[in-house]
Amino acid sequence: MTQVSATVSTTALESTAPVPNSSPVSPTSERIGRFLHVIIEPRSYLNALYLLTAFPLGLTYFVVLVGGAITGAFTGIILVGLLFLLATLVAAWGFALLERELVIVLLGVDVPPHSLPNTELVSPWRMLVLHLRQPTTWRSMVYLLIKLPFGIFATLLSAAMLGPSLAGIIFPIGRIVFEGPSVEAIGNLIVPGALAVAGLAISFHVLNAVGRTWGRFASDMLGVSEEQRQAWESRRRAEQADRSRRELIMNVSHELRTPIASIQAHVDSLLLPEADRPDAEETERRLRVTAAETRRLSDLIEDLLMLARADSQELKVANRPVDVGPIVEQVVQALAPLARNERQVTVKLDDLPAGIWAIGDQDRLAQVLTNLVRNAINYTPEGGVVSIRLTSTADHVQIAVADTGVGMSAEDLEHIFERFYRADSSRTRNTGGFGLGLSIARELVDAMGGSLSASSQPGLGSTFWISLRRAEPS
Repeated sequence: MTQVSATVSTTALESTAPVPNSSPVSPTSERIGRFLHVIIEPRSYLNALYLLTAFPLGLTYFVVLVGGAITGAFTGIILVGLLFLLATLVAAWGFALLERELVIVLLGVDVPPHSLPNTELVSPWRMLVLHLRQPTTWRSMVYLLIKLPFGIFATLLSAAMLGPSLAGIIFPIGRIVFEGPSVEAIGNLIVPGALAVAGLAISFHVLNAVGRTWGRFASDMLGVSEEQRQAWESRRRAEQADRSRRELIMNVSHELRTPIASIQAHVDSLLLPEADRPDAEETERRLRVTAAETRRLSDLIEDLLMLARADSQELKVANRPVDVGPIVEQVVQALAPLARNERQVTVKLDDLPAGIWAIGDQDRLAQVLTNLVRNAINYTPEGGVVSIRLTSTADHVQIAVADTGVGMSAEDLEHIFERFYRADSSRTRNTGGFGLGLSIARELVDAMGGSLSASSQPGLGSTFWISLRRAEPS
């Protein structure tokens, strides 16, 4: 007993004894490392390159713009003067675009677009008028003219700071390379060289600060303002919503025409005089068709209401951790007998792992899965197979619905989630669809914080992927 206690005590002492690791880095060494790290940062050299070339670029801008403006003003009484002014405006626009790209690439500053896109087709004269009305046009001209004095300052500062430091590093190294190692050369490399390295780091810190300041100024002068972008985005959304409403009205009118005409024709035939009415068997058939078309109209109205709620941000889902396995199994059990009896299609569920939870709405997820499995059944020929597979990663849960049906072309695949789009309109009409199911499914999956995607090849079938955020069991 004593021996065991002694062993435990010794082990405890050993476990609490400090392990001779490498000595911690002192705060001073860490600060020096951060200070010198600027020397090996690519951004420092890109900033320096921009500042060193600021003067020749600024001089070019100034000479072209001022010279063109003066020449155009003095020769304005003739057509040549107007051409000079127009060429100056075009040159200013090109210089502004060049400067924007240089600021983005060399200074690493995110500059807004120089102008907002115009969706209207306008004449060149109208385009020129719109360009002159934009505040960005005149701000960019001011920027290009200011670039000359800034270029003088930036180029002189860069040369004055980087020149001595680089010379202090390159000169001792050059002596050692060309004259061979010597006490004097090595001494020059150590003493003045160390000071030169420190001076180079200081130079880069200063030049980076100048570059950041000028980059912020360039972002304000060369790009559209935040207010302009917000106004343009609001106008774009309003135009898109108006266009969507017009397209929706046209599509709904088109979709309503067929079932309403069918219902009207069958009802009218049943309202004929008794001598002209069809027999009992035909009457029953027409009543069944009328009931089916009525249900189609009801489904269309329900789909349209759901899309309207999605457009108005009122599509409500109760997101919470849900066990995905039972939902998938329930959908398969409900649709497998129908697929086998009505279309001779096999619906199979691959190995279903237990205990996979995701963030979502149980009822909405079942609705999306039902829609995808029904689509797969409808587009799979007799004897085909529809398979459902559930997988998971550390962060996401994926449900795959695959079929051995006709598949889709790459062009159809790009538009498959658009409203009222049909990859095969004749086949879809026969199956009773309106081209809204996949659009609604994506809206629901998006509302659950997930994503819905598809892959397909003509003749080899399609696969739809539901991806949801993984959750811990509640």
